[in-house]
Amino acid sequence: MNKIHSEEAIKMESSIKNEKEQETVIEKSSDGFATFYGEGPKDGKETYFENRGVTKIEESRLFINRNRKGKFLAYAFGFSILVCAWAYAIQESTTYSYQVYATSSFNRQSLLSTLEIATSIISAVCRPILAKISDVTSRPVTYAIVLILYVIGFSVVAASSTISAYVIGAVFIAVGGSGLDFLNSVIIGDLTPLKWRGFANGILSTPFIFTVWFSGLIVQGILDRNWRWGYGMFAIIMPFVLVPGIIILIYLEKSADSQRSAEPANEGQSPEYSKQSSKLRDIYQATLEVDAFGLILLGFGWSLLLLPFSLTSYAEHGWRNPSMIAMMVVGGINLLLYGLYEMFLAPYPSCPRRIMFNKTFMMAIIIDFFYYFAGYIQSLYQTSYTWIIKDWSYRNWSYFSNITTVALCFFGLIAGFIQRITHRYKYLQVIGLAIKIVGYGILLKPGVGTTNTVSLAFSETLIGMGGSFSVVGSSVAAQACVPHQDLATVTSMLSLWTKIGGAIGSAIAAPIYSSKVKKYLYEYMPSNVTQANITSFYSDTNLIRNYPMQTNIRQAAVKAYSKSMFYLYAPSLGLSFIPFIAAFFQTNYFLGDQQNAYDQEKPRKKDQTDEQTQI
Repeated sequence: MNKIHSEEAIKMESSIKNEKEQETVIEKSSDGFATFYGEGPKDGKETYFENRGVTKIEESRLFINRNRKGKFLAYAFGFSILVCAWAYAIQESTTYSYQVYATSSFNRQSLLSTLEIATSIISAVCRPILAKISDVTSRPVTYAIVLILYVIGFSVVAASSTISAYVIGAVFIAVGGSGLDFLNSVIIGDLTPLKWRGFANGILSTPFIFTVWFSGLIVQGILDRNWRWGYGMFAIIMPFVLVPGIIILIYLEKSADSQRSAEPANEGQSPEYSKQSSKLRDIYQATLEVDAFGLILLGFGWSLLLLPFSLTSYAEHGWRNPSMIAMMVVGGINLLLYGLYEMFLAPYPSCPRRIMFNKTFMMAIIIDFFYYFAGYIQSLYQTSYTWIIKDWSYRNWSYFSNITTVALCFFGLIAGFIQRITHRYKYLQVIGLAIKIVGYGILLKPGVGTTNTVSLAFSETLIGMGGSFSVVGSSVAAQACVPHQDLATVTSMLSLWTKIGGAIGSAIAAPIYSSKVKKYLYEYMPSNVTQANITSFYSDTNLIRNYPMQTNIRQAAVKAYSKSMFYLYAPSLGLSFIPFIAAFFQTNYFLGDQQNAYDQEKPRKKDQTDEQTQI
């Protein structure tokens, strides 16, 4: 009997030893910065340091779970973030309407599409930088930095006297707004268990369900006075709603630190951070870790590659203009240099190899990249299309334009609730992407886009519903498949590539729409309509709206726009099959009480042990 027990003990010891050899070794540096020595496997292990910011938020989470006061502070912080989400939703639902009036006041309305692509790229590239800053400093410090940028941006835009000042302010707004949205997602990932992760993210999106219905009243009230107040008021509102949350988070970290200091030291306790590290060395180390040079190459590369798509219609000789060619060539070179730098030279790549070769994360990237790629091709000119083909009032047209947003937010909450009940996300995501394909298919008729009101509304609803099931699934999957150390990085990289996918979709849709609409307007307009009239119709859709629906000119426009949209709907439908297929290769982690599935925490109930394995 003793011999049998001895053999079992030897086997168990050997098994534990083998498992440990395959684990990732996490060490904590004396200064709190993360250094990756020899990225990739080394003797079966990958060694890296745990960052100061991650350690602080983990200690805060332990304090919340063990202390009644901590739980109260967590609820107070959650309420503050929800109020911040409301303010952000109102800002997103209103400020885009002021852009037309702001750029028109500087006689630069043609810059709208260019500015949209530029700010989209900038807001995407800034997220990995903010992720690293939040890791090497702390979450509340990064919140404060983002809030400052946000306030500066809105203050500059509100006071701008030139188009240059307006553009500079818009860039700050893009970084600040994007940062707030990103940090909210990260802090939810830090403090919530996987089973509630999707639902908690859904709650932060609920304000958009309501703001779309009254944002028009706010816009109208502001424009009746001065568009500048539409921007300026958020420089006051956002600090008012966010500063309490930052203070609560700082207090949580201090309380957690005090509790840890009061506990007796043990072998497994985190070492204290060195007080003797040089500030210049810290700044230099942090600059390296955020991969600033690599991300600058990435940002400039995509910007230069995509901006010509929006500028070509204004450039002399179009695509043959030397400036357009030079921008695309330099952009392509920058992207090539970024790839080479990240693979061979970057001391801390923006997407480390352990993440790059994580199958679940890469599937999430592919799914969301093509989801946004296809989505922006279809949706970029959808509102312009319905403005022409329907005689809806401005209010009804606005309601239709917001169907997808409302569906995304409402069904996002439903998706989170389903994940909480089923503890899974993969097959819900597959179903959502299938629903989205059906939504795209409804828009298509032989050679033309549909003009049927029911089809248009039903399609928008299905696209929003299916999209919510997919987006929530990708977000939870990306955060579940990595240790807490990498949560901010994967969240930022997922957002980066989805934004790039959307920017590419917008860049491709612009020239297709422009060329097809002009072509079919010339083809279908009555013979008494001059070429100058057609050019005016294309430049100002309100001129077409002035004609009653029964007139030949309006019917010709409806036919031209309907046929043009076919060339946007069809590619969107084709591209939507790529994320649908990729979803079948996702890992179906069990969503339990753990912060992430990577660490394979043991469930409390014995019968759940098998469920926690990957499917």
